[in-house]
Amino acid sequence: MSVPTYEDMMRPVLEILAANGETQFRTMPDEVADVMHMSEADRAQKIGSGQLVVTNRVGWAITYLVQAGVVSRPRRGYAEITPRGRQLLSQTAGPISNANLAQFDEFQEFRRRSRKPNRAQGETDAVTTTDEVVADADTPKEIIDATVATVHGALVSEILERVTQLSPKDFESLVLKVLGAMQYGTAGHIESTGDSADAGIDGVISQDPLGLDRIYVQAKRYARDRTVGRPAMQAFVGALQGQQADRGVFIATCAFTREALDYADRVGVRIIPINGIELAELMLKHRVGVQTDYVATLLRLDEDFYDSL
Repeated sequence: MSVPTYEDMMRPVLEILAANGETQFRTMPDEVADVMHMSEADRAQKIGSGQLVVTNRVGWAITYLVQAGVVSRPRRGYAEITPRGRQLLSQTAGPISNANLAQFDEFQEFRRRSRKPNRAQGETDAVTTTDEVVADADTPKEIIDATVATVHGALVSEILERVTQLSPKDFESLVLKVLGAMQYGTAGHIESTGDSADAGIDGVISQDPLGLDRIYVQAKRYARDRTVGRPAMQAFVGALQGQQADRGVFIATCAFTREALDYADRVGVRIIPINGIELAELMLKHRVGVQTDYVATLLRLDEDFYDSL
């Protein structure tokens, strides 16, 4: 018997969480292995990094279930089944897989983020598992690229979930750190104005040492299911006009309504709206609030070495 796939583990994970309530991640691999009657030899298998295969696959099962909103992370190191997860369990006979999770919009959004270039036509294909990539006859390097895209697609959701837990003040600080990591204010400076009398302005980027070239920042930490509407955008425009400014960046943890975006396009100032997903992707790209997890080195033949002998 081999170690079950992470999809095979999805139903056992949900059943364990349904029975136990809030559960620590570190206890899940042993509980899943017990439920699935895994042998000691299978439990002892490890991947290249030294992590147990069962631990790695339970982790991925939980990651995918979280992306679908059937499992939540109520606090660090813990997982909990959601009402949606209980409903999925009761309505699904037999194994639960990605095909079952695809009915949820959140999972579809995750899959859209986890895409890789189509090498023939420049289009994109959704990637969900390495098995699917292998079935498509991709090269080993393409498989690695696709796997990284899937990992980072899941990480975007984790980043945004963590960011929404910050206090408004800490969120404002984070936004300025992200803009700094993007090299804004390199020749000048970035300062917070959250505690000043600049109503509606949370930060100012001075692009030159004298502060002649300025970009004003608004940072709003809302619940992910909220939206930023036209009134909030109008208020930001009013704050910019009060500063006699012509450029601003509005960063929020949620989406902007079409009315807000249309208004931002029509006004006489330049406004760049950045929603929650875009913020998380910028944090990932510029390495803010993330760290390296796993590094693999690929080697190839050095023809120059042999030619020089």
